[in-house]
Amino acid sequence: MSDQARDERIALNEARFREINDRVRDDLADLHEPPELIGFVCECGHLDCRGQIELTDGEYASVRSDPMQFAVVPGHEMPEAEDVVERAERFTIIRKHENVRGIVESTDPRGGGASG
Repeated sequence: MSDQARDERIALNEARFREINDRVRDDLADLHEPPELIGFVCECGHLDCRGQIELTDGEYASVRSDPMQFAVVPGHEMPEAEDVVERAERFTIIRKHENVRGIVESTDPRGGGASG
């Protein structure tokens, strides 16, 4: 598998997890008092990952402000396909490499958002 094909596969896996997390957040938005910490699935590129992370609504909104960013379990980052933006105790924020921008933005449920 070429590096580009691998990077595209990883980006598509991460996009699937992002879609799940957006549905979780949308479902919680209807609650009168949403929880302070929301449980999300790890958005890493490992198809078999079942990791869970907790973020506040504000932290999740910050990750989603850039369609190239994803939230993963610490240690699940893939340096060959992404860079670490922030490390926190509960999660790590990664940013995809530019070679998969088209895939990442086209699969963004929010319609692309900011570019960087």
